[in-house]
Amino acid sequence: MEEEFINIKTLKIKNHKRRKINTKMNINIFNKRQKQYQEINKLTKPKTNFIKCSFYLICLFIIIPLIFYFKFIKTKHYNTNYIESNTKINNKAINKSDKLGNFEIDENYPENFEKEVFDKIEPKFSGHLIMYTRDYYFINGLIRKYKPKKILEIGVCSGGVSAAILNAIKDRKDAFLYSCDLETENYRFKGDAVGSFVKTNFPEFLSQWKLYVGNTTGAFIEEIGGDIDFVFIDTAHVMPGEVLNLIEILPFLKKGAIVALDDINHHANRGLFNLNNFYPSNNLLFSVLRGKKIIFRQKNDDTFEFTKLGAVILDENQENYYFEYFYLLSNNWSYMPNQFEIDVIRNIVSKYYKPYFLSIFDKAVILNYQRLKQKGLLKKDYILYTYPIHRKKPHS
Repeated sequence: MEEEFINIKTLKIKNHKRRKINTKMNINIFNKRQKQYQEINKLTKPKTNFIKCSFYLICLFIIIPLIFYFKFIKTKHYNTNYIESNTKINNKAINKSDKLGNFEIDENYPENFEKEVFDKIEPKFSGHLIMYTRDYYFINGLIRKYKPKKILEIGVCSGGVSAAILNAIKDRKDAFLYSCDLETENYRFKGDAVGSFVKTNFPEFLSQWKLYVGNTTGAFIEEIGGDIDFVFIDTAHVMPGEVLNLIEILPFLKKGAIVALDDINHHANRGLFNLNNFYPSNNLLFSVLRGKKIIFRQKNDDTFEFTKLGAVILDENQENYYFEYFYLLSNNWSYMPNQFEIDVIRNIVSKYYKPYFLSIFDKAVILNYQRLKQKGLLKKDYILYTYPIHRKKPHS
């Protein structure tokens, strides 16, 4: 019995030793394999890093540029080629003019028409040029070519455009310029009065000029009277600016009058697309006005440019398009005219337009008042008292 017991015990000990040995072997095998994996990883890691880097480089230098090319550059070239093929303006492509609907490209651009007339006074503009010389050529050319008699300018500032217009009509005593400005002081040159450039440098022009300041044009338009055959508007550039200017004067324009606008692409040429609360009025108005559009070329090449100035020879039946002009007021306004200005314009609308257009005007004013107030873009003391919904209820 003792021998058997000893044998069993020895067997147990032997088995225990074997297990220990086996576990040690397993651990050793595991460690070896782990080392092998680590070595493999060391060898493969640079490869994966290289693949990643090469992928990123391909994206950066090939794929992204291709996307940019097809999305922007190719479309730009396509559009340019399309415009070039349709609006070639060199002497080989056209003889006299090329018309695209109501848009006219003429080899006798206004800025090239009798430009020597402006050249005589150009030295006096040195250091006081708010606009480019070619812009003054454009205005000079329009006046010299179409010979308007009763001219209205809205937005005077120092009076550079006033001087150019007065110079263009100085040899025609039947022509006269009326200029209106909301301000009394020049906003560009503090301390100078509106129109001071004309009074200082061209006193000989004063006999053909009358200047109205300190109020909206609607306050003066009845005194100025009808049969206006040329208008130059250079005011707010944002809604409702130029649109309200047109509404104030439209019933006083002669059939086939010319309306010229400054900075019709102010937002595009100056990169103002993304400015908060910037809604261009002059561009909208120029696009909507019914008549023959006239622009000038900014560069000495054959491609179309978004020009700074534009003019429209209005169709005779403008009454048919009143709705389109008033409907522009449904766009967001960048600012709110003061209460007195609104009353003046409302009075003009109620006198010279049908009641339907007055209702459009009222609706646009109220909606934009509420929107600007909600955004906190109105002065705290601003109250739109013109309309019944904003009037205080009488005490009972």
